[in-house]
Parts: sequence; C-alpha cells; structure tokens
Amino acid sequence: MDRAHRTHGTADQTRRRSWRRRTAGVGVATALALSAGGVGMASAAQAADGYFRVWEHNGAGGAGCAWFGDDADYRYNTDCGNFNDRVSSLKNDGYPGAFEDVQIFEDINYRGASICVPNGAYWSSMPAGWNDRVSSHKWVNAC
Repeated sequence: MDRAHRTHGTADQTRRRSWRRRTAGVGVATALALSAGGVGMASAAQAADGYFRVWEHNGAGGAGCAWFGDDADYRYNTDCGNFNDRVSSLKNDGYPGAFEDVQIFEDINYRGASICVPNGAYWSSMPAGWNDRVSSHKWVNAC
C-alpha cells in the first residue's frame, strides 16, 4: 500500500503538525515525570511514527514541521508557515516498507537537485550545500 492510502483523508491531502502546538504539553508531561521520579527524556532511537520532520536550526532546534505525506511547496504550510529554504536539520520517522525513504528537492514541485533521506535517518545538520535549500519532498520506495 502506498503512503497516499495510509493517510487519513484524501490521497492528495497532506497532514502537517506544528511543533509549537505540541511542545507545551511535552514540557508539562516531562516536568511531571521528573518530579514523580520518572526516567525523563525519551531516547533518540524512538519507534517510527510515519512522519518526516524538519527544523529551522541544527540539532532539531527552532521551529519545526512534520508531514505524513508529500509536500510539493514548502511556502504554503497551514500549520507550520513558510518553511521554504529554512531546513537545517531533519529526521525520517517513516514506517519501514514501501515508500519509507524521502527525496528532498531544492525547488518546489519536486524539481531541481535532490538527495534522498533513508528511513530512520536523523541529520543534525544538512550535508554541504543543502542548508536552507529544501523546498519540497516526496516519499519514495528507495534511495
């Protein structure tokens, strides 16, 4: 089954989540866990949840955005705002199997130079020449 059929909604609908909405609850939950003698922060090797994530700064810092599907134009993200040419770190949390890798492109509409982000990859900084250069992405079968 391809990614379009695994989304909740129409095939061309892209689900995006803003990190800003979710961080407030995470902070409260973390504080409660620590005060109750909990373990604290989750490990970096978390289970896949089907999302491709990007951040505006190295090391997953600053504003971020997450997609379950493809995005042909980073300029128009309802939840995340304009992320065109702002990506400095990323993580592929796609489900293993078909359409598990992500091809990122320097231009909108999947055009221009591109590189592939393998399933499970976390890039705390972008490869040479790719910082603040990504404008679109799509899920692919293999790098």
